Amino acid sequence: MSDFALHGLAPSRVLAPASAEELADCLREASARGLAVVPWGGGTHQHLGRPPERYDLALTTSRLNRVVAYHPADLVVTVEAGVTLDDLQAELARSGQWLPWDPPLPARATIGGLLASRATGALRLAYGPPRDFTLGMRVALGDGRLVKSGGRVVKNVAGYDTHKLQIGALGTLGVIAEATFKVAPLPEYRQTILAAFTNPHLPARAIEELRAAPLQPIAIAALNRLGEERIAALQPFRDGQPAHLVVLARFAGTVSAVRRQIREATRRCVAVGARTIELREEDDTPLWAAIADSTAAAYDGTLLLRVGVPPDAFGAGAGLLEQIACRRGWAPRQLGIAGGGSIYSRWHVAGAEPAAVAAALAEVRAGLVTHGGYAVVEEAPAALVTHLDLWGPPPEGVALMRALRASWDPAGVLNPGRYVIA
Repeated sequence: MSDFALHGLAPSRVLAPASAEELADCLREASARGLAVVPWGGGTHQHLGRPPERYDLALTTSRLNRVVAYHPADLVVTVEAGVTLDDLQAELARSGQWLPWDPPLPARATIGGLLASRATGALRLAYGPPRDFTLGMRVALGDGRLVKSGGRVVKNVAGYDTHKLQIGALGTLGVIAEATFKVAPLPEYRQTILAAFTNPHLPARAIEELRAAPLQPIAIAALNRLGEERIAALQPFRDGQPAHLVVLARFAGTVSAVRRQIREATRRCVAVGARTIELREEDDTPLWAAIADSTAAAYDGTLLLRVGVPPDAFGAGAGLLEQIACRRGWAPRQLGIAGGGSIYSRWHVAGAEPAAVAAALAEVRAGLVTHGGYAVVEEAPAALVTHLDLWGPPPEGVALMRALRASWDPAGVLNPGRYVIA
């Protein structure tokens, strides 16, 4: 049971259905008995949200781990929710394809859990967020009904493809049993350029240059304080150098096309005022995996904020976070994902009073209003989590989601209290 403990709570039973029908049966019984259910994939995003108000059953998708259908010629694959992203990528790679998705911890993270948490990554600059390549789902609702939505059958509620509402709902609208995706050809070649700056105002200019035609990066990231020390590719910028801000741009395609873009990207970054390094191809995948993993839960007493801002406010948002945290002595480590408009800011708030952290969070949100941004708390120390407004203003469509929850889970057994709609 300890493997399924959550915020100090543990279930009385762990259920592991082996089919979508068994999954629906488990929820039907739980609903009839009023037993609170926490769905589990790989557990990589169970830190999101509030502790559940009740926790009777853990419902693991570990046995729902099959590729249901794969048609390489059609660029479409259907998998059960318990398949890990790494296992799916390995299957697709045998046909020279991939799912362009780079969330943290893909060896453990399951497809269902990644969708439920709306996990994303730097590849969304070129490929869009996961909802853009999710064609459909098969979902078990809280009352035990098994439904389909999207490409493989049913359409919408009030104009919505209902499977899109499952993305990011933290398992409060249903438990994903299967998902169908469009996939893409694997790029022939991938390479990354790193550009370091001592002037904090220059990275935003460099990012603008890197996004301007004819350059077509598939990912751009910016790190302060040289990012995580475990990212080996950053070491040449660390040794004997002052602290830098680092911008990383990733390119993919044919060898000749990528090398041409790398040369132009280097020229532009140097013109802005950067020192640059062109990484070897073999360094590319480990580097971006480490960058993605730096956004995973650390369980080290830090506070992790995820801030969304429009592209033209990227630098302003990062500066606001840095200023507010540093004023309180919380030395933030930050990762910005260009294109997705996401900034991850990890604050060292050990020993801080809950009221002080809540005030800082309120200041962040107030400052973001003028930039059209928002902030959510992705991870917080146990002593703080119940004292903070984790979500901020309700997301668009929350009224519809609450109405659907009341219809689909009338007994309120799915992850009660975890998300803003529950």
